Amino acid sequence: MGDMKKMKQMYDKYKQLEKVLKNLVIRAKEGKYDEEWEEKDSIIVDISGEMKLKDIKINDPALFDYEKKEDLEELIKAAFQKAQNKAQEVVAEKTKEVMGVDTNDLASMLWGAMPGLN
Repeated sequence: MGDMKKMKQMYDKYKQLEKVLKNLVIRAKEGKYDEEWEEKDSIIVDISGEMKLKDIKINDPALFDYEKKEDLEELIKAAFQKAQNKAQEVVAEKTKEVMGVDTNDLASMLWGAMPGLN
């Protein structure tokens, strides 16, 4: 019965982690432009801790010019990649915090060294 209790505890921690990641929003910004004497971010991308796109804002109206199509595509791609990289770091931190598992130490997870399961 002890093993079942430990499995239930791990499952409960996993469900808690899922909630944390679902509600987490990671923002990345790419590019700059001037508007009324103020520098602003051209592109803003928000993704969740589940790596799902939440929002994208294109603030620089000049990017809607067909001549700037490739610039727009590159900025969106760069902002999304930046958001994903940030999210991966945050997810690793939250996983360690909630589950007590360092995702960078995959070998220990694979060989049963997860806390509470030994």
